[in-house]
Amino acid sequence: MECSDDEKDDIFENYLPKEMSRSLTSNGTKFVDEVLNGQNEHCLENFRMDKHVFYKLCDLLQARGFLHHTNRIKIEEQLAIFMFIIGHNLCTRAVQELFRYSGETISRHFNNVLNAIIMAISLDFFQGAGPDIPPEV
Repeated sequence: MECSDDEKDDIFENYLPKEMSRSLTSNGTKFVDEVLNGQNEHCLENFRMDKHVFYKLCDLLQARGFLHHTNRIKIEEQLAIFMFIIGHNLCTRAVQELFRYSGETISRHFNNVLNAIIMAISLDFFQGAGPDIPPEV
């Protein structure tokens, strides 16, 4: 069953925190800047982490070379896309409306951040096989 455009907008806005509905007219960069320059509670609501933790994660992923700025999207916005999708259990289509990027761009940056976080976690928490472990294990 097809939905009208008005019904789609109502469904989409139900997934978004209240202050985000006002930001739909802006692009993703402006939205991320508003959240990160605003109160810490807005960052918690939207990205599910404190601002200082968000920036620390950005710095860590950049310092280790796992994530880089692109010509159009800074690391902060890439991480915001990722955190917004997993923090609100949204599909990429809903996020592409908010951030004003194509589905391919949202998907690519989501996967880049996911891979960067996996690499960062694996380096910190998993060790390779030492000399005491038989090769067949």
